[in-house]
Amino acid sequence: MNLFPALVPRSRVSPPTFPAMAGYAVTRVSRRDIEVLMALCDLQHDQGRYPATEGREASAGLLELMEALFDPPLRAWAWVARDGEAAVGYAAATVGFSLLERGYYLRLESLYVDPAHRGRDVETRLLASASETASQLGCFAVQWQQGTYLPPLQISGASIGDGRSGTLRLSIPTAS
Repeated sequence: MNLFPALVPRSRVSPPTFPAMAGYAVTRVSRRDIEVLMALCDLQHDQGRYPATEGREASAGLLELMEALFDPPLRAWAWVARDGEAAVGYAAATVGFSLLERGYYLRLESLYVDPAHRGRDVETRLLASASETASQLGCFAVQWQQGTYLPPLQISGASIGDGRSGTLRLSIPTAS
Protein backbone atom coordinates (compact mmCIF):
# COMPACT_ATOMS: atom_id res chain seq x y z
CA MET A 1 0.00 0.00 0.00
CA ASN A 2 1.39 3.37 -0.95
CA LEU A 3 0.84 5.90 1.81
CA PHE A 4 2.26 8.75 -0.24
CA PRO A 5 0.83 8.66 -3.78
CA ALA A 6 2.77 11.76 -4.84
CA LEU A 7 6.00 10.02 -3.87
CA VAL A 8 5.78 7.26 -6.46
CA PRO A 9 7.08 6.46 -9.02
CA ARG A 10 10.64 6.96 -7.93
CA SER A 11 11.65 8.33 -11.32
CA ARG A 12 9.47 11.43 -10.74
CA VAL A 13 12.05 12.83 -8.33
CA SER A 14 15.42 13.30 -9.93
CA PRO A 15 18.31 13.75 -7.51
CA PRO A 16 18.99 17.49 -7.74
CA THR A 17 22.49 18.88 -7.86
CA PHE A 18 22.72 22.56 -7.12
CA PRO A 19 25.51 24.62 -8.65
CA ALA A 20 28.35 25.44 -6.33
CA MET A 21 27.90 28.64 -4.36
CA ALA A 22 31.14 29.98 -2.94
CA GLY A 23 32.70 26.58 -3.56
CA TYR A 24 29.84 24.55 -2.04
CA ALA A 25 27.76 21.95 -3.86
CA VAL A 26 24.82 19.95 -2.53
CA THR A 27 23.89 16.55 -3.94
CA ARG A 28 21.35 13.95 -3.01
CA VAL A 29 22.91 11.04 -1.16
CA SER A 30 23.71 7.95 -3.22
CA ARG A 31 24.66 4.49 -1.96
CA ARG A 32 28.34 5.39 -2.29
CA ASP A 33 27.80 8.37 0.07
CA ILE A 34 26.53 6.33 3.04
CA GLU A 35 29.88 6.25 4.85
CA VAL A 36 30.21 10.03 4.43
CA LEU A 37 26.63 10.53 5.66
CA MET A 38 27.26 8.34 8.72
CA ALA A 39 30.49 10.21 9.51
CA LEU A 40 28.61 13.54 9.40
CA CYS A 41 25.89 12.07 11.63
CA ASP A 42 28.57 10.99 14.09
CA LEU A 43 30.03 14.51 14.12
CA GLN A 44 26.59 15.95 14.81
CA HIS A 45 25.97 13.38 17.52
CA ASP A 46 29.30 14.16 19.19
CA GLN A 47 28.45 17.87 19.34
CA GLY A 48 24.98 17.40 20.81
CA ARG A 49 23.45 15.74 23.84
CA TYR A 50 21.32 12.79 22.80
CA PRO A 51 20.19 10.95 25.94
CA ALA A 52 17.75 8.70 24.05
CA THR A 53 20.50 7.24 21.85
CA GLU A 54 23.17 6.58 24.46
CA GLY A 55 24.19 2.94 24.53
CA ARG A 56 22.71 2.22 21.10
CA GLU A 57 25.05 0.65 18.57
CA ALA A 58 26.22 2.99 15.84
CA SER A 59 25.38 0.39 13.18
CA ALA A 60 21.82 -0.13 14.46
CA GLY A 61 19.29 0.73 11.81
CA LEU A 62 21.77 1.03 8.92
CA LEU A 63 19.91 -1.57 6.82
CA GLU A 64 16.63 0.22 7.50
CA LEU A 65 18.22 3.55 6.56
CA MET A 66 19.48 2.12 3.27
CA GLU A 67 16.02 0.72 2.49
CA ALA A 68 14.30 4.01 3.32
CA LEU A 69 16.72 6.06 1.20
CA PHE A 70 17.00 3.82 -1.85
CA ASP A 71 14.27 1.16 -2.10
CA PRO A 72 10.84 2.11 -3.48
CA PRO A 73 8.68 3.45 -2.12
CA LEU A 74 11.21 5.97 -0.83
CA ARG A 75 10.60 6.95 2.77
CA ALA A 76 13.62 9.18 3.44
CA TRP A 77 15.83 11.62 1.58
CA ALA A 78 19.27 12.98 2.42
CA TRP A 79 21.69 15.50 0.92
CA VAL A 80 25.40 16.13 1.46
CA ALA A 81 27.09 19.52 1.13
CA ARG A 82 30.66 19.54 -0.08
CA ASP A 83 33.38 22.11 -0.34
CA GLY A 84 35.33 20.62 -3.22
CA GLU A 85 35.76 16.98 -2.17
CA ALA A 86 35.31 17.60 1.57
CA ALA A 87 31.87 16.83 3.04
CA VAL A 88 30.92 19.73 5.32
CA GLY A 89 27.24 19.11 6.12
CA TYR A 90 24.09 17.15 5.50
CA ALA A 91 20.33 17.27 5.74
CA ALA A 92 17.91 14.36 6.04
CA ALA A 93 14.13 14.29 5.74
CA THR A 94 11.04 12.11 5.80
CA VAL A 95 7.45 12.84 4.84
CA GLY A 96 4.75 13.68 7.33
CA PHE A 97 1.05 14.43 7.03
CA SER A 98 -0.77 17.35 8.64
CA LEU A 99 -4.39 16.72 9.55
CA LEU A 100 -4.98 20.43 10.11
CA GLU A 101 -3.54 21.44 6.74
CA ARG A 102 -4.69 18.24 5.04
CA GLY A 103 -1.52 17.63 3.15
CA TYR A 104 1.95 16.13 3.11
CA TYR A 105 5.00 18.06 4.22
CA LEU A 106 8.69 17.22 4.14
CA ARG A 107 9.90 16.88 7.72
CA LEU A 108 13.55 17.84 8.05
CA GLU A 109 14.92 15.31 10.53
CA SER A 110 18.47 16.60 10.65
CA LEU A 111 20.42 19.58 9.40
CA TYR A 112 24.09 19.74 10.29
CA VAL A 113 26.92 21.92 9.05
CA ASP A 114 30.46 21.67 10.37
CA PRO A 115 31.07 24.69 12.63
CA ALA A 116 33.94 25.90 10.43
CA HIS A 117 31.51 26.25 7.50
CA ARG A 118 28.46 27.70 9.26
CA GLY A 119 27.13 31.04 8.13
CA ARG A 120 28.47 30.59 4.60
CA ASP A 121 25.14 29.68 2.98
CA VAL A 122 25.72 25.93 3.37
CA GLU A 123 22.59 25.68 5.55
CA THR A 124 20.63 27.65 2.96
CA ARG A 125 21.81 25.36 0.14
CA LEU A 126 20.87 22.23 2.08
CA LEU A 127 17.47 23.70 2.84
CA ALA A 128 17.01 24.64 -0.83
CA SER A 129 17.68 21.01 -1.76
CA ALA A 130 15.05 19.82 0.70
CA SER A 131 12.59 22.46 -0.48
CA GLU A 132 13.08 21.51 -4.14
CA THR A 133 12.50 17.84 -3.34
CA ALA A 134 9.41 18.72 -1.28
CA SER A 135 8.02 20.65 -4.23
CA GLN A 136 8.69 17.73 -6.59
CA LEU A 137 6.92 15.38 -4.17
CA GLY A 138 3.86 17.61 -3.95
CA CYS A 139 4.45 18.60 -0.31
CA PHE A 140 3.04 21.95 0.81
CA ALA A 141 5.99 22.84 3.08
CA VAL A 142 9.28 21.86 4.67
CA GLN A 143 9.06 21.70 8.46
CA TRP A 144 11.77 21.21 11.05
CA GLN A 145 11.77 20.88 14.79
CA GLN A 146 15.29 21.35 16.06
CA GLY A 147 15.85 20.18 19.61
CA THR A 148 17.31 22.57 22.15
CA TYR A 149 20.31 20.25 22.58
CA LEU A 150 21.74 21.54 19.28
CA PRO A 151 23.25 24.97 18.71
CA PRO A 152 20.71 26.94 16.65
CA LEU A 153 21.48 27.40 12.98
CA GLN A 154 20.82 30.73 11.33
CA ILE A 155 18.97 30.24 8.07
CA SER A 156 18.08 33.20 5.93
CA GLY A 157 14.50 33.40 4.66
CA ALA A 158 13.13 30.93 7.21
CA SER A 159 10.45 31.57 9.80
CA ILE A 160 11.61 30.15 13.12
CA GLY A 161 9.33 30.06 16.17
CA ASP A 162 10.27 31.19 19.65
CA GLY A 163 11.23 27.73 20.93
CA ARG A 164 9.19 27.81 24.17
CA SER A 165 8.22 24.17 23.73
CA GLY A 166 11.84 23.03 23.71
CA THR A 167 12.06 22.98 19.94
CA LEU A 168 12.51 25.48 17.19
CA ARG A 169 9.94 25.09 14.45
CA LEU A 170 10.86 26.02 10.93
CA SER A 171 8.29 26.12 8.18
CA ILE A 172 9.07 27.04 4.60
CA PRO A 173 6.29 26.91 2.01
CA THR A 174 7.23 25.13 -1.19
CA ALA A 175 6.69 26.56 -4.65
CA SER A 176 3.33 25.45 -6.00
